[in-house]
Amino acid sequence: RRLDKPRPIAYNGREVQERKASPMRKIQKLLLLLLMMAILLPTFAMAETPVIVNLVENPDAEYHFEDGAKILEIVFPRVYSSDCILLRYDGMVMMIDASTKNATMRNRIYTACDTLGIDHIDIAYNSHPHDDHIDGFQFVNEYAPISKFLITFPEDFNARMKSAVKFMKANNIPIEQIGNGDTFTLGEDGGVKMTVIQNHKSSWGVNDQSAMLMVQYGDRRMLLAGDNENRSQQYFAANPPEIGLNADIFKYPHHGQVRLRDDFLEAINPQLIFINGAANVIKGSVNYCDKKHISYLLGYKGLTRMRTDGNIWVIDYLKEKNADRDLPYTPERDE
Repeated sequence: RRLDKPRPIAYNGREVQERKASPMRKIQKLLLLLLMMAILLPTFAMAETPVIVNLVENPDAEYHFEDGAKILEIVFPRVYSSDCILLRYDGMVMMIDASTKNATMRNRIYTACDTLGIDHIDIAYNSHPHDDHIDGFQFVNEYAPISKFLITFPEDFNARMKSAVKFMKANNIPIEQIGNGDTFTLGEDGGVKMTVIQNHKSSWGVNDQSAMLMVQYGDRRMLLAGDNENRSQQYFAANPPEIGLNADIFKYPHHGQVRLRDDFLEAINPQLIFINGAANVIKGSVNYCDKKHISYLLGYKGLTRMRTDGNIWVIDYLKEKNADRDLPYTPERDE
C-alpha cells in the first residue's frame, strides 16, 4: 500500500513541511554546547580568582602561592616626598632610588633593610638626579655595599649626578647608563624583567624626563613612575612603549603631588595605586583615586610589602624593626 506524503501545513501564510528533527543534528548541537562550556568555564574561573590579595584591608583573606615558585618581594621604606624601593628575588637585591640626606629618611631606609635582613645591594638604580632620589645612596653603601650603579641620565648632567658618580668611582662601584627600551633582569634565572620607559626631551624639566620602570614577573606587572608630570604623561599616553603601559599596580608619580592625567591612567588601567607622599600633600591624589573608584595604598602608614609568584600579588605591612613610631603591621601566618 502506498503511503501518502505528509501534508504541508500553513504558517504565517506559508506552507511548511512537517519534519522530525534529525537525531544526528541534536547530537551535533549538544556537542557544540559542551565545547562552548569547556572554553568559557576556565575564563569564568580566572575572573573569580583575585589578582591582588590585600592583607592590609583584609588580614584574613585566603591566598596560595604556587608550590615551589620563587617569590618577588617589593618593599617600600617609609620615605615620603622622596623615593626608595627595595626589590628582592632569587638572592638578588635591587634598590630603586635612595631618598635624601635627611636623617629621618636615611634611618627609615636602614630600618627597612634591617627588617628584611638586607646587607648588600646588587643593583642600585636612579630614576633621575634630584636630591630626593639620589643623595641617599652613599649612606646605604655603609651598611649594604653596592655592586653596580645604573643611571638614566649622563654622568655630568647636574651637580647631584656628578656628586653621586664621584662617590661611586671613589668606591670602585661600576656605573652604567641605560635609557628608554633598555632591559635588565633580577635573579640567576633572569625571571624578573625590568624595562626602562623614558623620553629625554631637552625642553622638558628633569621630572618629566625621569625614567619609569616596568617590573614584570610571570603574568604580573608593576609600573614604577618617577616624578613624571603632565608632559611625559601626555606623551606616553599617546605614544605607549612597545611593551605597553598596562600594569596591575601603579606607583603614583612624584610622590602623589601632581595631577594624574585621565588618558595616562586609562593606558595603565591599574587595579591598585601606591602613593608614597606625605599626608599633607597627597589629598589631591587620594581624591582623584576615590573619584575614579580605584583602590589605593598610602605608603606613610606602614612598611609596605608586595609579593608575587608571577600569578597573584599579596600585599601586607611588615613589622618594622626599631621603627621611629608605632606602626600597624600584618600578623605573620604559615604559608
